[in-house]
Amino acid sequence: MANKWLTHVKSTMKSMKSKGTYKKGDGLKKVILAAKKTYKKKGGAGGPESMEEVGGRRRKTRRRKTRS
Repeated sequence: MANKWLTHVKSTMKSMKSKGTYKKGDGLKKVILAAKKTYKKKGGAGGPESMEEVGGRRRKTRRRKTRS
C-alpha cells in the first residue's frame, strides 16, 4: 500500500496537468504546495483514543533472564 500523502500528491499533479496549471519542468514544489492546501489527515489506529475503545491497558510482557 502506498503512502496516502504521496498518493494525494500524485493525484494533485495529475489534476494540475489536466487543467494546464502544471507543465513539465515547473518543479515538484509547486505541486506539493497545491496538495498541502487540499490534504486532510485522517485519524488512524495507534493513538490514545484507540486504547480507550478497546477498553483496557496493555499487559506487561515477561523479560528473558540473562545468563551470567
